[in-house]
Amino acid sequence: MSAGEIRAFAPATVANVGCGFDVLGFALEAPGDTVVARRTDGRGVTLVDVRGDGGVLPRDERNTAFVAAAAVLQSAGVEHGVALTLEKGMPLASGLGSSAASAVAAVVAVDALLGSRLSFAERLRCALEGERAAVGTPHADNAGASLAGGFVLVRGSGQDTSLLSLPVPENLTCAMLHPHVEISTRDARQALPTSVALSDAVTQWGNVGALVTALHRSDHALLASALVDRVAEPARAPRVPGFIETCAAAREAGALGSGLSGSGPSIFALCDGRERAEEVARAMRAAFERGGHGAANAWVSPVGAPGARVIP
Repeated sequence: MSAGEIRAFAPATVANVGCGFDVLGFALEAPGDTVVARRTDGRGVTLVDVRGDGGVLPRDERNTAFVAAAAVLQSAGVEHGVALTLEKGMPLASGLGSSAASAVAAVVAVDALLGSRLSFAERLRCALEGERAAVGTPHADNAGASLAGGFVLVRGSGQDTSLLSLPVPENLTCAMLHPHVEISTRDARQALPTSVALSDAVTQWGNVGALVTALHRSDHALLASALVDRVAEPARAPRVPGFIETCAAAREAGALGSGLSGSGPSIFALCDGRERAEEVARAMRAAFERGGHGAANAWVSPVGAPGARVIP
């Protein structure tokens, strides 16, 4: 990397986390996206290249990294331009916050290139503009967790969006299964119900409160009981092959609970300790493949890993 370039990494995330539809998310250790930004004499953003996407993503103003970088330039009020190279390190349409990671990495790289002019709130707003371009709605559970790291609670929407950092119990670890299936976030949102029964809404609110309380108390039993989604998962899970048996295998292997990561198809399971998480990850993959659902990757990560950052 030359002296005039900045390289930034933004991690994958688990959003919703069971009951926390659009309001809860945490960062994973890996995978993630990388953006390299350099200053140009022209104006605006030039997306020089996108690598690792198989030629699928747009190379123009429709790309989330492009949109987010343009928002940074506008917010910082600079007249020169930037050139970006996006390196996709994570699968597309995976439920791991792929579009958010691209946007966040672009924001961090460009802001650092400009001398770190923006506040955290401004960086988040710029990243959400990238999310808006990708999925139509600027929800912050993925982008916020990728930018801030840790485990976050999203409050508000649009210009009023803010994040609260939640504590993570010691040794809380995530087992992940990524089936080699793509599910568009935009399509998955269209599958959601347009209304929710009051009884389901009340149960959901209670579960979110219980989950936040469990994190503060490091109460694994309460955490396990709170990881129930009555709103999004019932509509989305049928689209994910092997979901029921994979979650059952996770519980049998000792997971505290499991569910869809974002809109899927990736499936997360929260575990007490890395050793248990590795056992759960193996069990999830074996159950998925035994069911004839195709190939899948499995790995483990600490819950609430560090967020986006400039890297050498």
